[in-house]
Formats: sequence, C-alpha cells, structure tokens
Amino acid sequence: MLRRLLLTQFFLLCSVLSGLGHPNHQLDLTYMTPGKTWENDGLPIGNGYFGALVLGGISEDRIRLTDPLLRDEAGRVQPLADLVIATGHDPENARTFLRRLDLQTAAVEVSYRDGRLRHRREYFASYPDRVLVGRMRAVRKGSLNLALSWKCINEDAVVAYDAEAHRFGISGAGFEAQVEVRLKGGTLANEDAGIRIQGANEVALILSISQGETFAAGEHLNGLKEQDTRSVYRNHISDYQDQFHAMYITLEGGAKSHLETSKRRLLYAQTPEEDPGFEELLFQYGRYLSLSSARSGSVAPPHGRGIWWFPPKEEKPLDNRVLTGGLGALIQPDVLHETMDWEKELLWLGESDSALGHVSHLFMDANQGRPDQAYGHFRRLLQTHLTDNLLATDQNIAANMGVVRGVRKLFAEEKEGILYLTGNLPKHWSDGSVVGMRTSNYELAYVWQGGEFFEGYLTRLTTGKASIKTMGPLILDRPGDDEVTRLVPDAKGLVHFSMEAEKTIRLRPDLLNH
Repeated sequence: MLRRLLLTQFFLLCSVLSGLGHPNHQLDLTYMTPGKTWENDGLPIGNGYFGALVLGGISEDRIRLTDPLLRDEAGRVQPLADLVIATGHDPENARTFLRRLDLQTAAVEVSYRDGRLRHRREYFASYPDRVLVGRMRAVRKGSLNLALSWKCINEDAVVAYDAEAHRFGISGAGFEAQVEVRLKGGTLANEDAGIRIQGANEVALILSISQGETFAAGEHLNGLKEQDTRSVYRNHISDYQDQFHAMYITLEGGAKSHLETSKRRLLYAQTPEEDPGFEELLFQYGRYLSLSSARSGSVAPPHGRGIWWFPPKEEKPLDNRVLTGGLGALIQPDVLHETMDWEKELLWLGESDSALGHVSHLFMDANQGRPDQAYGHFRRLLQTHLTDNLLATDQNIAANMGVVRGVRKLFAEEKEGILYLTGNLPKHWSDGSVVGMRTSNYELAYVWQGGEFFEGYLTRLTTGKASIKTMGPLILDRPGDDEVTRLVPDAKGLVHFSMEAEKTIRLRPDLLNH
C-alpha cells in the first residue's frame, strides 16, 4: 500500500512537470479511411493464445484469425479463417469514418455515420477468458442488419450452424473456431452457408478457438454462458491494464497525436524532433504486441511476425524462425539480461539498413555506452521501416518488440551490481520520466530534466546493498523515517546504502551540497 502511495505521488509529479493530465501522451493508432490490405492496414489484437487482424471496413469488416499452433514447414503462422461481417452499407454514404486501435484498452474501434445513423463496432481479445469479443451497436434500435460468413483457404473446411446455441463455426484438419452470437432484439437465421441478423438493437460475438487435444472451443463457450460481454470486458481491462500500465515513458517536447497515424508517420520521417510522442507510441506499441503475442499459458512461442499472419513475401530464412534463442531474449518483457553475448546473438548487425539491423545496433550501442548512436538507429527505424499500421516493414513484428528492450537499456543499466541512472540517455531526450523500469535487482521510476536526475523511487527486489553511480550527492527518504539520509559519492562516483526487499525509497539530488 505504501509503495503504491509513493508511486501515485510520483505519477502526480510527472503530470505537473509535463503539464499533462495523464503521464502519457495519447496512445492510439487512428485512421480516417477503411482498411484495404492486411500488410498496411490490418490492426493486430491477441490474447496470447491466438491472434486476429481487424481490417475495418464499411460494407463489410474482416477479422483474420490465427492459431499459433498452425504453422508451415518454415515455422510461419498460417491463417485459420476470416470471419466476414457484411453490413450492406454503401461506402459512398458513409461519413466521419474512424478506425482506431487504443493501446490503453487493447481494443479496435470502427465507427462511421451511414446516412443519419451512427454505427460502432468494437473488438478485443481477452486473456483471462481466452476469447475474442466483437460488439456492434447503432444509435437507433432495431437498425442492425448483418450477415456473417467464413472464408478459408482450406478447401476441406466445414462450416456448421447450431441454431439452439446460436453458434457459427468452421473446422478442418487441426483447427476449429466457434463464434457465439448474442442479440438484443432482432432475429437470427441460417442462410446460404452463413447467418443473417435482422432488426437487432445490439449484437455481440464471442469467439473461441480449439487448440490441441486439451482445449475445445465449444466446451469453453459453454463455460461462459453466464457471463455477459460487459463482464468479459471488465476482466480483460483489469488484467491488461495491470500489465500495460506497469511501465511507461514520457518524453517531453510535444506529440502530434491529433494527426491521423499514417500522416503522423510521414511527418515524423521529415521532422522527428517535433514529435517525441511518436517515439513513446512506438515503445508502448512494442509492449502491446509482446503482451498480445505471449502470456503465461500461451500454447506456442511467437514467430517473427508475432502470432499473426500476413500474405507471404520472399523472406530470408532467418526472419522466419520462432522467437527462441537470441531473438527470444530481445523481446523478453521483464528484465534486462546483462550477460548476453551481443556479437553472437545479434545476427543482424551486418544488415544495418533493415528493421532488425537497426534494432541490433540499438542494442549494441546502448550496451556499450553510446546513447546517441543507439538513438540514431531507433530514429532511423521509425523514419524508414514502418508501414501505416506502424509494424516494421515486411511485418517483422520481432523488430517492434525488440525496440522495447533496446530502448529500456537507455533508461537503466545494472552492471556488476552497480545501478546507472540517466547516464545513458541520448541528448535528444533532455526531459522526461520513466515508470516501472526493471533491471536484475531493481524496479525504478524517475524524472530527469536537462539530462540530469531530478527525482526518483527505487525498489530492491531482494534485501541487500544498493550501489548507484551518481554525478553528485543524493538525499534518501525512507518510508516511516522522520529524517533523511545524505549520500556522498566515493572516489568512483558511487553511493552505497542498504535496502530491504520490496521496500520503496525516494532519491533526489542534494542541491545544497552539490
């Protein structure tokens, strides 16, 4: 409780210093036009068990499902099927279209006005309940008329409809998906290998995928009969935000989050110094993709494209492998590994002008204390190797996730038991804050100004001595102590003090004795 209170005070400090109501700039991807291609427009959602891409259209919406257990000989994830949601709406009559992926809720929204009616669709993938949920609403009651169908590249796939359970499924050799349709008002009927919904007030889709011999989609949906979609959403938000909000960075200098993401990407490529908020967004997007791809209990490790499928392109065999070994270490979300053999593990160092090449150089330069060079590779990747949906070119999602660990090394470094704070920050990040940063032995949050440490909170994961590299004397506040402790660096610029496990302390510069 005390640690949470201290961190709450820190969040308020970040807000005051940044002049923002929330420590982060707006964290979403927004588009004013319907999606056309999976590579450029597909918005990824996932729950660690399976993935989906939402295309986002007007006359129809497509959700491409992927089961990470379905792979080809090269180890690439294969598509399971597309769930097609036809609306009958004419794109020529649509107004104020919005397609959006909100990283803070892990949900995709598609909304537009068809004539006088506002229509809204929302999709999210829940880890706790192991389902994908779609919710469709319109302003006027009884105005939802939809047709659902399956599209699958497997010619032997079988489509089935269970009228009693209101379930619509597809199955084939080694795969099965079931979607349960829940209506408020209206009717549901089987029609031409699909189902038609007429005159509904609201429509909810709850989708599950069978995986292996131990998890059956139909049985799982039976167990969710008593849960409504609001309950599933609450479970999803509680779980996801507990993970996602555990760490974030704030970079001062502005954010052009009012722009459509495709335009913002192009503008950043020309004038990156005007939008450090875009760098925040890409950092958190990498964390989002990692959380969506792999969680405790996931049935398979992610591939170089996470757990999503995109139309195949000519690829190098290296980019096709499952994320184990060196690349797996790049995307581990928890702790920075200080013992990695960089020259051996970062096999893309020779490919300097590729997404993974820039990530590899970002790692190497950060590890060797060259922050400005490391930042240069980070910036170059964002300028030249992103598509409109902000995935690395060729949908090399491993690069998106690898960026997170590379950037983390710039904020905190622990070597041979010594913790280094802010000494590795690039000059372009002169002011900002970071929360939830972890090294092998610590969790920390701090604010820096003018490239120098301003104030922070430090928690040691186990009881022991703390050694911190500092540019000057520090003041240490311990919870419950009326007096502060002044720390004077030794000849090596280090301060030493003892810490109890899971107890948070506050550190700030001793300006009077600096």
